[in-house]
Amino acid sequence: MQADILVVGGGLGGVAAALGAARAGKRVIMTEEYDWIGGQLTSQAVPSDEHSWVEQFGITRSYRALRNGVRQYYRDHYPLTEGARAWGDLNPGGGWVSRICAEPRVSLAVMESMLMPYVGADRLTVLKPYRPVAADVDGDRVRSITVKHRDSGAEIVISADYILDATELGDLLPMTGT
Repeated sequence: MQADILVVGGGLGGVAAALGAARAGKRVIMTEEYDWIGGQLTSQAVPSDEHSWVEQFGITRSYRALRNGVRQYYRDHYPLTEGARAWGDLNPGGGWVSRICAEPRVSLAVMESMLMPYVGADRLTVLKPYRPVAADVDGDRVRSITVKHRDSGAEIVISADYILDATELGDLLPMTGT
């Protein structure tokens, strides 16, 4: 496979990178080693960690859209009191560690809906569950990454003009000698 940009890792950072690149008109492939994207928000049910002022300033437009999307998802699909429904900064889980605590499946649904226009326009391909297993490196340039399907063992070589390591643990660093 070939793309303008390969994003290896579908956590929150990888999703943001893939979304930004697709919005910029690039052909993007994003891989994720698990059955779902979202990293800690979805795999570990960890709420986003942020400063208490996050509702006023200091975040990107995309992250604000994710947060607002989560809140709207609850308004659209969950039985809420009128007070909760009207609360602009709704914190569905009522947690104190974050200004927005949500179920992993809700964060996943919102992220997938944010990506879907680019998947539908054939600008974004999401491969899961694939993990990186090898890299083709020429000097200081990474030409391709080989990913392997968790269940079938099938391998795909993906070349791209730019390859981004968005894995939770920097999986590409030792493979590429970076």
